[in-house]
Amino acid sequence: MIINRIILALLGIFIALSILLAQAPQKDLLASDYSKQSALKSPEWVKDAVIYCVYLRSFSQEGTFGALEKRLPELKGLGVSVLWLMPIHPVGVKNRKGSLGSPYSVRDYYTTNPEFGTMVDFQKLLSSAHKNKMRLIIDLVANHTAWDSKLISQHPEWFTRDSDGNIVSPNSDWTDVADLDYSKPGLRKYMLEMMEWWIKDIGIDGFRCDVSELVPLDFWEEARTRLDKIKPVMMLSEGSLPEQHLQAFDITYAWNLHDALYPLLTGKKPASELDKILEEESSRFPSGSLRLRFNTNHDKNAWDAPAVTKFGLDGLKLTAVLINTFPGIPLLYNGEEVANNKILSLFEKVEIDWNRLREMDTLYRTLFLLRQNHKALSRGNLLKIPTPLDKDVYAFFRSDAKDNIFAILNFSKAIQSFNLQIPFDALFGKKNKVKLKEIFTNSTLTLERGKTHLISLAPHGYQIFTVDK
Repeated sequence: MIINRIILALLGIFIALSILLAQAPQKDLLASDYSKQSALKSPEWVKDAVIYCVYLRSFSQEGTFGALEKRLPELKGLGVSVLWLMPIHPVGVKNRKGSLGSPYSVRDYYTTNPEFGTMVDFQKLLSSAHKNKMRLIIDLVANHTAWDSKLISQHPEWFTRDSDGNIVSPNSDWTDVADLDYSKPGLRKYMLEMMEWWIKDIGIDGFRCDVSELVPLDFWEEARTRLDKIKPVMMLSEGSLPEQHLQAFDITYAWNLHDALYPLLTGKKPASELDKILEEESSRFPSGSLRLRFNTNHDKNAWDAPAVTKFGLDGLKLTAVLINTFPGIPLLYNGEEVANNKILSLFEKVEIDWNRLREMDTLYRTLFLLRQNHKALSRGNLLKIPTPLDKDVYAFFRSDAKDNIFAILNFSKAIQSFNLQIPFDALFGKKNKVKLKEIFTNSTLTLERGKTHLISLAPHGYQIFTVDK
């Protein structure tokens, strides 16, 4: 009798919990503790950033700081606001890969690779960037050094060792570098002072931090605290951990969006996958976290395929539109403005062919100018607009105060035509009619309360509208 009552009581508790769980929003159930906190407050110029990654070996025939400096007005005209230079330091010779070695195999953190120029040349480039109202950050490889680095000769005790006492690489593939051990206080002090030197004495504006997740988070948090005392900086993490946003980094890599691009373009995932990405980020990351949006980068180009090869030109254009209208910070890898079709090896010199057609250049100029002129893209919320074709089409508004941008993207390889109704109350308050202008064609569309509007998109087509105030 008593046992039956216990069983019935437990069954009642189970049913009650099941009802509560069924009624609770999925987002609340999946929410992490980090999502209930706010991200570190970033400088305004970081929120507005358009980042351009420069691989000096490939960027020009000369492969130098000076050659990049000459083209700064062109990059400014493109709409770039932040230059990220891949590692500029001397490259290791011992155990190097290829004939030139990887720029991520660093010999000396305090000087420049003679291949690129002198420190004076670098400072001249930095000064010119600032005169052109651009910020400049450099790649920081804090997890490991070259086998013939200054640190390994002067402080071998700062490196990770195996059970036999031998210094080791971070993993079996990275044979050209030796792993640093951040349990050593001397190493931490050295690296922190080196970072301060680059910010205070040289004048750079921040760091892109290579494989940041392999370096203890408390190191990055201390670094950020010390750097912020010098001046506002950008800290870009090649990592995707939510906790990195609390006290250390402004921006983390959005691999989740990048990895969805090819499945979206090939129909292996529906366009509504983008909703899942935003929901997942909202439930995991601190509010206000900035994610780096990209359709390629130096790793994907070198180890996967050039973006135009993988996506096709129309797919490349569509992904460029997405990463520049989706919430986050857009990244452009050098050469993508001419749809670079070469693998830019990290171990050899492979030059970008700048004589290729500049369709992408025109597209990026339009998108970056749109970002400059509309805070909705750098500050605004995203409001999904349902369509009858959500498997193939993704439509959304980016809204900030009275600024609105409307984007519609067709991820299918077929023409898509459909009727769309806009939620006026949520977007335009009491207005009954709103006039839109499409940025690529200058065509207009008048939205009316309560009415549906016919939309037609080419295969892998897109439309972006500004809203008349």
